[in-house]
Amino acid sequence: MYGYGPASVVHVANSLHHSLQGKYFVGETDQLNPTDANRTWGALVNPLHSDVHLYLDLYVLSNLSDDKLVSQICFCSSLPSHGMQSHEIASANLALHPAPLPLGQIQFGSGLDTTALAATPVSTRVIPSYSSISSEKAGHWIIGPGKAILFTLTSAMNHPAPAVISVGWWEGRHNLY
Repeated sequence: MYGYGPASVVHVANSLHHSLQGKYFVGETDQLNPTDANRTWGALVNPLHSDVHLYLDLYVLSNLSDDKLVSQICFCSSLPSHGMQSHEIASANLALHPAPLPLGQIQFGSGLDTTALAATPVSTRVIPSYSSISSEKAGHWIIGPGKAILFTLTSAMNHPAPAVISVGWWEGRHNLY
């Protein structure tokens, strides 16, 4: 009627948008070995003075054993002091050179005593043997500076049950909203 054609609309997912900008990162812990007496953990950590928020997009809990594992997910304002930092982190945009470096960290460890943490449990998951479970949060879980999302793993067996925790997140300045 007015000589205009239909409007074109393109939907770009948040994760793609942030990946194109070099602000989306992926990574995983080293192999964890929970037992019935050894609770292991992995966390997406936002350092205190990062000046960004971390937006958790997805997590994957992989059970590499013949035993079922139980994972508890906690929102934390403190972390165990004996954790190690993962070096298995990369920008999701492999086309950028040099690759951007994340401010967020993946930390992990074992022998966790959750009674000493300032943590709020928000979810418990059972991970069947030789399988992975995942959940897409699409940035709804936001980690401010000095905070973390912690994933614990326990096994009902007394022998190690190998497992890995993987996460994807994007980073953005925390004063934008």
